[in-house]
Amino acid sequence: MTIARLIAVLAIALALSPGLVSPAAAAEGRLDGRLPDNTPVVSIDQPRGTVLDALNAIATQTGWNLVVTAPESATTRPLTLKVSKRPAGEVLDLVLEAATLRASFANGVLRVRADATAASRDSWRRRRGSRGPERVVFGHSLSIGADESVDKAVAIGGSLTIAGHVRRDAVAIGGSVTLLPNARVEGDVVAIGGTVSVAEGATVEGDYVSLGGAIPTTVGSMTRWVVGGPHMFSMLSFVVRLTRAALLFVIAVLIAVAFPGALMRIVTYLVNRPGLSALGGLALLLGFVPLCVLLAVTIIGIPLIPVAVMLLVALFLFGFTVSAAWLGDRLPFSHEHSTPSRSVAWGAAIFVVVSLIPWIGTAALIIVAAMAAGATMLSRFGRRAEIAGA
Repeated sequence: MTIARLIAVLAIALALSPGLVSPAAAAEGRLDGRLPDNTPVVSIDQPRGTVLDALNAIATQTGWNLVVTAPESATTRPLTLKVSKRPAGEVLDLVLEAATLRASFANGVLRVRADATAASRDSWRRRRGSRGPERVVFGHSLSIGADESVDKAVAIGGSLTIAGHVRRDAVAIGGSVTLLPNARVEGDVVAIGGTVSVAEGATVEGDYVSLGGAIPTTVGSMTRWVVGGPHMFSMLSFVVRLTRAALLFVIAVLIAVAFPGALMRIVTYLVNRPGLSALGGLALLLGFVPLCVLLAVTIIGIPLIPVAVMLLVALFLFGFTVSAAWLGDRLPFSHEHSTPSRSVAWGAAIFVVVSLIPWIGTAALIIVAAMAAGATMLSRFGRRAEIAGA
């Protein structure tokens, strides 16, 4: 047999293999034992119902006796199911998989029980999660479940919802804090740019601190804008990306017009000291969250959080402008009648186009802006002229 014929035979065997599986073997994944060879087909149209409803429908159409020892939390789980004339074993496996259950069949009796392996794994995860010292998220909201107990809960650029136990402080920067019934926070509850909402039955042993108003709310919005939130990677719409890119372009040009001298000194610093600038940018990216956490756990430091956020936004906006100026100076057609604003306009236009590329564009823009933001910070916004010109 030639290689070509062998490949053809294997391809045909693979194509026919699903049809060679008997209905009795379809549910072997979660079924102990075998179903009868004459197992009938079943049809279920259940737009609204539970796992137990689907099991009852299978038992009724096949004539099996049904014994369920699984916990009620699994059998009452909502389940939408619509199948037409499918083998009972195949449908049974779908239902068992949806509720993480196992079953055995003998003497016409179908016994459904909990999956001990999955239950022990989930229990281990809950025990492990309950001992987690801190929960800190960056760029999206955070939820503490009713069965969770954490040392500290912090959401930067998102809101915080608590249904369980927080042993110390609960902080949301750029969002609100919501305590559901039976939630407990032993420390302070802080919301910068949002509100604190405590439901009846929730307990807060510390203080409530909510900084709303125009400035904190604006800072919260800027935090979510800089962080990016979920749309930073999923890119929900082209219009959102285009609007943000156009806004960056306008801000960069305005900075170039308002601070041309400082801008060029920062560019010089970046060119002369790229390694140090990169380290400064890395410190900004990695150090901002710990800084906000440290400020949030003290009443004195809480008012400084909006200042830190605004400073970070300013550094990254300057960083984007500096990067645009550096790129614009190196374009072959921009040397004639070159000015800081012209260089920034050309460079920013290229960065705007790059930022429209999903995933890669935003990540590249953050890296470039962070490196230039490091140069901005180390040169003190271009005030260290003696070093910038070195």
